[in-house]
Amino acid sequence: MTYILAMLTLKINISCLESNLCYLRKRVSCELCAVVKGNAYGHGLAIAHFIDDYIDSYAVANGDEAIKLRKITSKPIYVLCPSEDINDDNVIYAATSEKDFQHKRVCVKVNTGMNRLGILPSEVDAFLDLCVAKGIKVDSIYTHFSDFEYAPIQFDRFMNIDHCVKRHACASNFLKLPSEYQLDMVRCGLAMYGYGDEHLKPVMSAYTEVYAVLSVKKGERIGYSYVATNDMKIAVLGAGYADGIRRQKQMFCIKGKLCETVGNICMDMCFVNVSDIDVQTGDKAEFLGKNIDGICVANNNNTIIYEILTSFGSRPRRIYE
Repeated sequence: MTYILAMLTLKINISCLESNLCYLRKRVSCELCAVVKGNAYGHGLAIAHFIDDYIDSYAVANGDEAIKLRKITSKPIYVLCPSEDINDDNVIYAATSEKDFQHKRVCVKVNTGMNRLGILPSEVDAFLDLCVAKGIKVDSIYTHFSDFEYAPIQFDRFMNIDHCVKRHACASNFLKLPSEYQLDMVRCGLAMYGYGDEHLKPVMSAYTEVYAVLSVKKGERIGYSYVATNDMKIAVLGAGYADGIRRQKQMFCIKGKLCETVGNICMDMCFVNVSDIDVQTGDKAEFLGKNIDGICVANNNNTIIYEILTSFGSRPRRIYE
């Protein structure tokens, strides 16, 4: 029996990424901010090497992400959550209270109804005056929409703030909202990675290889605690829950055929039933990509595509090509 060394591989298709950005550029009439928080939605911050010429600025979640990103780009970086100061004049921090006045440049987060973070619209005037008094440069004010149904209400509340300052409200949802919602900047995340519009192409594919192929008799164990209900041939795959493969039943595509996992997903490996397929060690097993749509993977896991993409941590190998 031959065993090989395998792992989960994430292929980042740069051509698809560039195509998506060209399409998004045509759809916006304002600045385009690339949201790369959460390790660029699982795609890796290295994508900044390839998109820097297509966008005007970046957005991350915290200071640590900003520090890593600054090694790649000199463009403005928005830190969307209150965060520590990294002493960079071209980093713009979200401000929601006076404790954020340690930063030299801020974007003021406004709570228009999502009730997550931000000051109320009625507090904006006083807050901006206080920023000026403290010598804090205000880059912009911004808000975030809860959902499409509630967006018009939030947008009206936001636009009733009477200030001549840069504003932004839309994320990737700008593709399905009226063009006037774009304001001065759009913060584009998921759409850049290929989801939310028929003209977009998913950027990431995920696959591993077959470690081993074994014949299992009815009543024998497969992995942890699972008892085979019949004779079967199984393939051991080099990916597990430490790679972002959730412990629900999953589907892999091997040689053009869908194979369902059997037994429990292990930390580093999983098993699929290949009784009807001629499978060899080293064969490719696709988890996400041409044969298995990301939305289908999310639906199969009773979650959303955001969570699937960001579940791939630091361990999978990322290939940019």
